Amino acid sequence: MSTTATDRPKLLRPAPGCFVRQEVDNIAWLDMGDYLLVVDALEQTALEAEVMESIAATTGGKPVGVVINTHTHHDHVALNDAFQRRFGAQVVNAQTHVIPPAGLVWTADERRVEAHALPGCHTDGDLIVWLPRERLLFTGDIFGWGLIPWDHGLDRPRLDHIVATYERLAALEPTTVVPGHGPLCTVAELRRWITYVRALHTDVRQLCHEDAIDRRTLDTSMLVPPEDMRDWWRFVQWKHGDCVAKIVHAVSRGRL
Repeated sequence: MSTTATDRPKLLRPAPGCFVRQEVDNIAWLDMGDYLLVVDALEQTALEAEVMESIAATTGGKPVGVVINTHTHHDHVALNDAFQRRFGAQVVNAQTHVIPPAGLVWTADERRVEAHALPGCHTDGDLIVWLPRERLLFTGDIFGWGLIPWDHGLDRPRLDHIVATYERLAALEPTTVVPGHGPLCTVAELRRWITYVRALHTDVRQLCHEDAIDRRTLDTSMLVPPEDMRDWWRFVQWKHGDCVAKIVHAVSRGRL
């Protein structure tokens, strides 16, 4: 897909001492007093110099002490080695650490950063990062701007688990949600996705049980995107169609 204005990098400050380089892939750094904590590490090693310059310019050259990967897909870990090489940073993800039920916690002055394991929505090693004082939530690819995040075959337990996870995240009442990719959003988008996917499941089931509909030819044209979601990032272009395809595949095989 061609680059649009939405995909060009922006440096955002969702809370004091919290910076997000928002693009197709997002990276964030949080001021922890004597050091910085980075959330996710992009997919392009070629961005190392640009990212390091932005970090230094916004934080006065503080060292990066911790890098949290919300999961270990290639588009979230490319700069891990650079942070380790430059600063000796500790890399934290579900492969390097056992995440206890209460999560991992870093504190500095009035800032508290929590990392919690919420596996099974996008990967088996999903983490979220939560700043309760700032009400700032990093979801990684659990939230994908309208996308069903699981790519390995949908069924009733999996969809129920994803919806329950979204409900748990929404219950935190975040002011700002930073997804793994694309624009920042709010708790409203989390809640809207829950109603969207439930309605989509109902509509697909109804169409698939009508004798006149050939399940093999059921496509997005029969299930148009909701009007209030059309301006969601890349939703109309392909995400809605992907959701339809995943649910049709599961329903037509008796899994949903």
